[in-house]
Amino acid sequence: MPPRILCVDDEPSIRLLFEQELSEEGYDVDTASGGQEAIEKILKQPPDLMLLDIRMEDMTGLEVLQAIRPELPDLPVIMVTAVRGLRDDFSVESDTAVVDYITKPVDLEDLRAKVKKALAL
Repeated sequence: MPPRILCVDDEPSIRLLFEQELSEEGYDVDTASGGQEAIEKILKQPPDLMLLDIRMEDMTGLEVLQAIRPELPDLPVIMVTAVRGLRDDFSVESDTAVVDYITKPVDLEDLRAKVKKALAL
């Protein structure tokens, strides 16, 4: 069974890009358009990896992490942001399951490499 990846982003084009690219790589990909939808999906059927946008309309990626960590402390997460210097903007270093960061616009080679690395952990 292929690894399950949940891609959470409020931009439809980013969700579609992630879904297409990662499905072509053989992953089972699901998407969520916001934090609340992501939390519901994660708690119902935990993925093997989550790509999580930091700034969404309904809640931040940090709020999503705070909501799921009691249930899933080890779920690996790759944060997605349009903000360079992410660590200056958000303090997610204390979340040891945040394994990497991807910046927008998304470099597809970088995306594939970081997903592969995260799933190998």
